[in-house]
Amino acid sequence: MASLCSRRKRKFSVSMFKNLKIRLGEMSFSKDFVGTDRGDLYPILEKSEDCLERVAGNRYAVEGGRVARLFCQFFPFATYEAAFSLKEGHVGFRFRLPDAEAAVLLEGDCISFRSGDLEERIALPEGMERGSLLVSCRPRAFDLYVRKNGKPEWLRTVYVDAFADSNRESAFEDAYVFLDVEGRAEVSCVTACVDNGISLADIRPIRYENGDVILENGAMFFTASIRLQEGAMQGIFSWRPGTAELSMTGALYFDCGDGKWRNYLASVILYHREWKKWLLWTSSFEHEHVLAHGTSEGDPRFGVNVVDVTLMTRAKEGDTYFDFVGFRGDEDPDLLYDGEKWLFALCRLDPSVGGYRYAFFESEDPFEGFRYLGCGKAGSETGGSFFRMDGETFFLCGNGYDRASEYRIYGKDGMTTASFNYPDGGFRGWGAPFSVKMGSRTRHFWLTFDRHNGSTYEWSYGNLYCFELGR
Repeated sequence: MASLCSRRKRKFSVSMFKNLKIRLGEMSFSKDFVGTDRGDLYPILEKSEDCLERVAGNRYAVEGGRVARLFCQFFPFATYEAAFSLKEGHVGFRFRLPDAEAAVLLEGDCISFRSGDLEERIALPEGMERGSLLVSCRPRAFDLYVRKNGKPEWLRTVYVDAFADSNRESAFEDAYVFLDVEGRAEVSCVTACVDNGISLADIRPIRYENGDVILENGAMFFTASIRLQEGAMQGIFSWRPGTAELSMTGALYFDCGDGKWRNYLASVILYHREWKKWLLWTSSFEHEHVLAHGTSEGDPRFGVNVVDVTLMTRAKEGDTYFDFVGFRGDEDPDLLYDGEKWLFALCRLDPSVGGYRYAFFESEDPFEGFRYLGCGKAGSETGGSFFRMDGETFFLCGNGYDRASEYRIYGKDGMTTASFNYPDGGFRGWGAPFSVKMGSRTRHFWLTFDRHNGSTYEWSYGNLYCFELGR
């Protein structure tokens, strides 16, 4: 464990706010879709008789009247954005499910929201750009943004009960989004994407079954919880180690058998090279806060994917902290194959210490038959990961609500704590260490986040930090 005692040196830190994305759709204004009958890029839903449209100069203009054109299929976790100049009238979106509809329209100095009997008008504060509108969707909720100094700024969240089940696949597979324009307006850009939200958390490298990091074309991949104005979802990112080059490559959702795409968090993803399958464990906060697991033959790192998962068997009367069953509050799992057996770590509320600490198990199967091995020390542990260094397997987790950057490293020689030249201020932080061969040397990196809070939502942290182990 001697090499782990070297000081970790901060390489960079960054706060990400809706700046990385996976594009789901875009309206093209390079061809005249208004004046042609040899294609129908954006079918008309409604159009008034006095409406005049034209496409020229890579702009879509409406000069009087009202029109609504089909943009793309609705996705319940997407962000929809329009950029425009508006002289009079409105520009916005209409979201249509089979049994519900909502309209978000920018009109002068206000955003108008309408759905059934619900109608709200939100005044734009001073300094906001009057030519931008962003709508980020979640089941039951619409987060409304406009741009200020070129950056998105949140205005209001509107809740609509009719959209509570918008993540049901049978609903959103037959749901659509329309661009709605009235008056005199010129639209320059309309896009749909899944973005990286307002903060990141729960970082873990995507690895092979033995814990080695998957490195392809100079990039590794990691899972991270995308924190929204409220709630979160599972994102997948790539990073070129040693640089600040980050990109979003995937968004992952889970179906536990009820037909809904769920946004579970803190996922473990391993690729088993012999089985040619991806193995997954994840934390289900929507189903009694227990764990779930599944497999995937398709690569979950790229695009928008759903994985069918099985919820962990619930604990029954008489089950204890030492049993491999699902207790309410279980979270932040990790999994590793050591060549003989599967090691599993589970963050669980331990009544004997009155807080979270890790329990460790082993099995011959990655999903069942686990036997209790031992547990971490008393405290308030979280965010644990197995990792290998110099041929030895370690486990690292955060700890402590009242101490900045307290990380515990468990190995065969006991426990030590990590040291930093400029710590991250994480408070009960989450460390994701890994090693990669770069050039003629092996370098040891550490990704983590803080609990800054990106919104008033309690779990909306945090900012991203990168450290490298000193030589």
